Amino acid sequence: MALTAFGKAVRKARVDAGQTLLTMAEELGTTASFLSAMETGRKKVSDQWVSKIEAFFEDKGHPIAELAKLAAVSNEVVPIDGLPLQQQMLVAGFAKSEFTAEELKVVAQFLEKINKRKKA
Repeated sequence: MALTAFGKAVRKARVDAGQTLLTMAEELGTTASFLSAMETGRKKVSDQWVSKIEAFFEDKGHPIAELAKLAAVSNEVVPIDGLPLQQQMLVAGFAKSEFTAEELKVVAQFLEKINKRKKA
């Protein structure tokens, strides 16, 4: 079965950190088959597991950027609870839009530019 975006990021970090699926599973107190199932999308990735996996790789010196977003994409669920109505409407609008991939790429670049300005 193919890896999800989440799975690809985790596998790359694991290889970079010199970890196997088995050594990672042992350290996290689970099984290699469970971790594999999350990587391939056979199991949903809970917020708890995102936190555990983030901490695991941060401890190894190989943090994974935007792991929670990758998990949401792999889970095919974007939680909107707690967001203001305007943001909920934006999420729903994009999800139901007929924008092309190129148009969405332009929007994503624009949002990145805004976020960079806010951080500066």
